[in-house]
Order: sequence, then structure tokens, then C-alpha cells
Amino acid sequence: MELVLRPVDDRFFHEQVMPFLSLAMSDSVHALVSLREQLADAETRLRCERLLSSHQGGGLSGVEQEPWAELVERLLFLPWAPGPEGWAVVSPRQGYAGDWDEALHLSLMLEDPTYPYGDARASHGRREGFRLHPGPDLGLASLLGGQWEPFPSFPPDRVVSTLGRGEYVPREQYAFADWAWRPARTVADWNVHLERKLRRLLEREKARLAPVELPELEQVLAYWLGQVSQPPALSAAFSGLGPRASSWVQALGVLTSHVRQAAHEGAGLVIRVVSAQR
Repeated sequence: MELVLRPVDDRFFHEQVMPFLSLAMSDSVHALVSLREQLADAETRLRCERLLSSHQGGGLSGVEQEPWAELVERLLFLPWAPGPEGWAVVSPRQGYAGDWDEALHLSLMLEDPTYPYGDARASHGRREGFRLHPGPDLGLASLLGGQWEPFPSFPPDRVVSTLGRGEYVPREQYAFADWAWRPARTVADWNVHLERKLRRLLEREKARLAPVELPELEQVLAYWLGQVSQPPALSAAFSGLGPRASSWVQALGVLTSHVRQAAHEGAGLVIRVVSAQR
């Protein structure tokens, strides 16, 4: 399975996407008409009009599924910006695309100090459980698992479902799906605490490998923080990463760079998980 992570315009998600999806659950005609009037993108407007012309009443049960999926795909995963005639699609900035299991492994190493990353069997079991029920309060790892914070006013798995994962429990304020979003304020908070979490991971690895020393620790940290463009060559493999240590150090640097960049831009982040055959 592949994970895709993209920056999103925070205002667009707050003002257009979230209200549209919430209203569409019960009154998709009103939602589509209201959305169409806010958009300057001709292709997306045409999709709204096609759905309106074939609408059978009510919420999502009354819309054609294929054009609905195409519309939502454009809204959620293309870059949007405001213009004089409404919101329009703009040139994309490169996002993150990689193996979902590897991304979960790296993010859990970063966010969860109890994650048994040095034990292949135990860490695999933790990730499998996380996919079935991604835990809250784990920052980037929770997002990559598809867990929602803040709790949405609609079931996100009814909007987009690529693998069939999803749960929506209002009484527990808990939801997850094959896609998820975090607002800019949350991403900015992640960025504030990123260095502390990266240092914590390096200290944990230092303790695990003792008495073997890791002279490149500060160089690894500098790479992860974007202070240098390339990771150092490692004299000893990180125990949680094994023989692929160098490539995984680089992968974590790439993943965290998207958090830093989104925070710098005042953007939110959206993820989706798709089949590798997609």
C-alpha cells in the first residue's frame, strides 16, 4: 500500500471542503450548488453540474458514485488558492509518496516512545493493530494512520474509501478512514515540537546501542531538521532500521521536511492510503 501526503490550503478546507462534505451528508443538492458558486475551476464546476443533473434526492445516496469520487478527489487532493473569481486549482508543490508501512514505522518511532522499533515482530504487530484502530494523540503517526483530529461532523469513510477502512463513533469523538486531514494550527504545533521528538529518538537509539557509539548523531539531527541537504554515512546501523538504516534515515528526513514546509507555508496536511496497483 502507498501513502500520499500533501499540503492543503487551510482556508479552503475550513471554508469550503469541510462545510461542503458536512452538508452533503443530508442535502447534497444544496451542498453542490453552494460549492459550485465558490469555484473558478471549470472542470470542477462541470462535475458539480453533472451530479446535480443526475441527482435523485437526499444525501450521498442520491448522487452518482463515480462523478462524486472524481469531484471529491479534486477537492481533497489538488492544490487550491483563492482568486478574483473564486477558488482555483494552482500548480502543485511536490508532496510525499511512499510505502505506507514504512511511513507508519518511521512516524511511530518519532511519536511513540514505547514503540518497539528494534523488535521486528513486535513492531509489525503494533503497526497492524494501529491500522485497524489508529490511536489519537500521536501527532504525525495518528494522521498517517487515518485518525481524525478534530473530530469531523461527517463520517470520513463515506466520503472516500480506498481500502474499506473506517470507523465513526460520535459518542467517543473518534473517527478514522483511508484519508485524513490536519489543520494548519496543528501542523504548526508539530513543527514546534519536532526537534524535541527527533532528539528523543536519537537518545533512545544511543542508549540501545551502548556501548557502541554513534558519532553521527548531531549530523543526523541536522539533516532531519533541514540544516543540511544530505544525511551522513553511518558508522553503525541504527538498530531499529537494520541494514537499510541509511535509506530510512533519509526517508524520515523527507517525511519531516513536509511537516516543516507546511508549517512554514501556514498549510494543513492531508493524507490518503491507496493500493500500490492504483
